[in-house]
Amino acid sequence: MLRLDAVSKSFWRGSTEITALREVSLEVPAREVVAVYGPRSAGKTTLLEIAAGLSTPDRGKVEFHGTELSSLSRKQLAELHREEIAWVERGGPKIRDLPMHVYVGLPLYRKLTHQEARRRAVAALDQVGASDYADSHWRDLPDTARTLVALAHALVRRPRLLIVDDPAAGLGMIDRQHVVGLLRTLVEADDVGVLMASPDMPSMLHTHQVRALTRGRLLPPAGPQDGDRTVVPFRPSPRSA
Repeated sequence: MLRLDAVSKSFWRGSTEITALREVSLEVPAREVVAVYGPRSAGKTTLLEIAAGLSTPDRGKVEFHGTELSSLSRKQLAELHREEIAWVERGGPKIRDLPMHVYVGLPLYRKLTHQEARRRAVAALDQVGASDYADSHWRDLPDTARTLVALAHALVRRPRLLIVDDPAAGLGMIDRQHVVGLLRTLVEADDVGVLMASPDMPSMLHTHQVRALTRGRLLPPAGPQDGDRTVVPFRPSPRSA
């Protein structure tokens, strides 16, 4: 589905060149969660942005279903982000008074009726176990519920690739494992691939493939993970409130 081939990226900080990625090669198949972990400033967010087509590598190439992203026009890239590649936005809606079913359905309002968009939004919330929050506002949600709503907001457009930057940030261990286990179950049920990043290894326990990123270099695969694939309905722990 997604293939990065010898991707490199550098930035300039004053007169100093900072190398964020060094010849990174990576594949994300459909129905798999591929996780990248590493310390702060390892290059994780840069890797995700390049994989999503939001940034262009200095060298190397990125292909999505055989199409090199650098060959697409700005309009084609925008269409790709609306339809096939979804970045999970964990910051919530800009208008804080929106009910969550409206926020989740926002990506659909340009092409569907409001009634159909709401139906799909409620279904997406139910898919991630957050249907109880359909009429809630962002400010009233516990941290784990916010993460699940953000996933629903990305999934509602039925993308083929999901990009997730540190999906379990700020959550306790139980809720972290729930979120990552949910991602695994979702991709195995649908023809979706997930590329996610996290600063810590425990968040990766339920993924299919784990890669370590350090100083811009991607280490060899750690092998498939055999975590529990069962997802239970979400109940926030006291630490996530």
